[in-house]
Amino acid sequence: MIEGQPILFGEVLFDCFADGNIVLGGAPFNVAWHLQGLGVTPLLISRVGSDERGGVVLRLMREWGLPVEAVQVDAEKPTGVVAVQVRAGEPHYHILPDQAYDAIDADEALAALRQTRGGLLYHGSLILRNAVSRAALQRLQAESDLPLFLDLNIRDPWWNPADTVSLLRRATWVKLNSDELNSAMHGRFDSLAAQQQAARELFVQCELEMLVVTRGAQGAFMVLPEGIIDGETVPTSRLVDTVGAGDGFSAVLIAGLMRGLSPQQMLDQAIAFASALCERRGATAQDEALYSRLPRA
Repeated sequence: MIEGQPILFGEVLFDCFADGNIVLGGAPFNVAWHLQGLGVTPLLISRVGSDERGGVVLRLMREWGLPVEAVQVDAEKPTGVVAVQVRAGEPHYHILPDQAYDAIDADEALAALRQTRGGLLYHGSLILRNAVSRAALQRLQAESDLPLFLDLNIRDPWWNPADTVSLLRRATWVKLNSDELNSAMHGRFDSLAAQQQAARELFVQCELEMLVVTRGAQGAFMVLPEGIIDGETVPTSRLVDTVGAGDGFSAVLIAGLMRGLSPQQMLDQAIAFASALCERRGATAQDEALYSRLPRA
């Protein structure tokens, strides 16, 4: 069990689908939303524009019960936008540059952090693309010394694969998918056995406490100091899209860490929740029944 509050650092943006649907998202925002639904209130440190979309973000956060005091407002840069096309059930992203979340102010972020007791810090790779937000994150890490949950979430062209291992070495817990495992280990690992061997090598190399590899419809596995455990695959009855499923997966893992669940419990619950998210459009949901499926203690 981890005392304190999950601190989530990174982007808030709107996923704009080709069919005209617009859904609020961004990996850290999605994780924050799901944690709140799961009964673990996080602190989200991000930045939106002083525009209509920024106002929508703050309003929806308040309505969902999420704290907004660490969401900064930028007078010049717009609230983040991403164009999403879903092909064969898989999302493809066009992420616009120079968005509000690229300019998170370090002093404001630290002031918000000092008002709470942090338990762990979460971030992904996209927030590192801009020097301003990257510097803010580095100051946060230096001054808080919180253990890091890293969800790699590589988004081309905003990531240099050569930086992957050095980033993982700063983390305590890591979640990545099978493609990101290939990138980190500079190979292609198609079979479960090959993936688990590569993941074990990466786990040792980066001195992690937990490494989770998601494998899409084939489930996931978790590498721990004592060995590897497999998660029970949960079939999706009606695939709509996979946007944000990985963020839901991460949220359940973080909730499990905060509550002291066993690794097997965390993994099985994360797979089941991600599968349920694939049956609906977009990365977040206001359906409390979705969250009530999982135990809160």
